Amino acid sequence: MDYYSSLGFVLKQEPIKEYDRRYVFYTQKFGKITLLACGARKINAKLPGHLELPALVQVEFTMSQNPRLISALEKFSFPVIKKNRRSLTVSFLIADLVDKFSFEKQADPEIWKLLSDAFYFLEENFDKFPEIADFVWFYFNAQFLEILGTAPFLEGCVECGKTIDNKFFSFAKKGIVCSKHSQKKDWPMSSNQKRCLNLLFNSSLQRFAQPSAIQEILKERKYIKNFLNEFTLMIKSDIM
Repeated sequence: MDYYSSLGFVLKQEPIKEYDRRYVFYTQKFGKITLLACGARKINAKLPGHLELPALVQVEFTMSQNPRLISALEKFSFPVIKKNRRSLTVSFLIADLVDKFSFEKQADPEIWKLLSDAFYFLEENFDKFPEIADFVWFYFNAQFLEILGTAPFLEGCVECGKTIDNKFFSFAKKGIVCSKHSQKKDWPMSSNQKRCLNLLFNSSLQRFAQPSAIQEILKERKYIKNFLNEFTLMIKSDIM
C-alpha cells in the first residue's frame, strides 16, 4: 500500500458511523482530499483535537480505493482565530467555500497560497483590528472567484464596451452595464462601490497592509457583502 504526505489545511470534519470521522483537507501537493479516520471518535483515539478548524497540519494518508488518514502532525493551530467567534466564523466561511468549489485531487498553488495568506493575515492582525475579519472574508471570496476564472466584468459595459455611465451591474450578464443596456432587475453600482470591488478582485494582499486601506473597503461593507453573496451563489448554480 502506498503512503503519501503533505501539508494541509483542515476544511471540514464529520462523524461517520459510531467511532469514525471523515476529514476534508486542502493539501499543498494534492489539492482537496477526503480521508476516513477510523476510530477517531474513540476516547483513546490517537488523533487529538488539533484537527479542529482552522489548523495547518502535516498529514500522512493512503490513496487506496478508500483513502484513509494515518496521522496528522499539527504545524500551526491559529490560536487567535480560534478564541473569537467573529474570526472563527470567517475561517469556516473560507473553508466551506473551498470545499464546495474544489474538485478532489486537483492541486492549485494559487488556492493554496490564498488559503495560507488569508489565515495568517487574519491571525496576525485580528487582535489589533477585529473588523479585519469582514475584510478577509470579502478578499478571499473575491480572489477565489478570480482564481477560478469566474470573476465579474467590471471594466466597461458588457454590451457596448462603454466606459462611462456604467451605473448598474447585471448578474445575468456577469458584468457592468450602462444605462442604455440596463434592466429593471440590475443592481445600481456607484463609482466607489465599483472601485472597492475592483480592488478586492485585482489587488494583492500587500495592498492592504495599512488599516486605512481596509477601512475604505469596509465603508461599502453592506453592498460588498450582498454583492459577493449573490454573485457567488449564481456561480455555484452554474458550476454545480
